[in-house]
Formats: sequence, C-alpha cells, structure tokens
Amino acid sequence: MRREVIWVTPGTSIAEASQLMLDKGVRSLVVCNEDEKVVGIVTDTDIISRAIGKCNLFETTVEKIMTKDPVTTHPDADVLEIVKVMGEKRFRRMPVIDEKKKLIGIISIGDIAPQLMIQLELLRGTL
Repeated sequence: MRREVIWVTPGTSIAEASQLMLDKGVRSLVVCNEDEKVVGIVTDTDIISRAIGKCNLFETTVEKIMTKDPVTTHPDADVLEIVKVMGEKRFRRMPVIDEKKKLIGIISIGDIAPQLMIQLELLRGTL
C-alpha cells in the first residue's frame, strides 16, 4: 500500500485532473469529499472514453465521469482477498480507508505482485 495518494475533489475540472495525472505520472486519481472520504475514482480510461470529444474538459468536473462509490479496502485486509476482488471486478487499484472511511492509501496490482511472488516461493519450498 502506498500512503501518499493523489486525490481530487468532485468539483475538479477534467482538464485539471488530466494535467495532475500527467505531472505526477499516475493513471488514476481518487476522488474525495471535503472530509477526505472516498466518493469516486477517475482513471485515464474514464477521461478518454467518457470525456474527450464529448464535453468541455475545462468546464466539466470529474464528478460527471468518475466511477462513483468505488470498492475500497482496509489496511488489515487479506492480500489474496484483495486480488480476488480486483480480478472479479477487473480493476487494478483500490483505495484504502480507515475505520472512519477516510482515505489513507491506495493499493495496486503492482504493489501486490511482489508479495504474491514471495508467498508462492514459500509454498514451493514446502511442497
């Protein structure tokens, strides 16, 4: 899990969100309300498929194209359960929230893969 998460508010313009993704080298942004509670997630694919050529990117907000109420997890969640959910839902990133539902991190397939490799190596050693 990465604790440094780049997030925006629902009122952020699509143009501003796109520029932030480009500047930070990320492909998604978590969308949080003023209480830092997760209300959505917007990806580069959302911008390409739902916005470009369909709206004014400077006037339209991410709220119009984001995936609302994304699946989240908590810091103590089982890695295999996270992988299962990501596989079933077909997404690569999941916001991590605390007991008050505030954003505290994000986990991605890239974060999980090394842990799974270690577990597989350990299993291979016991067989």
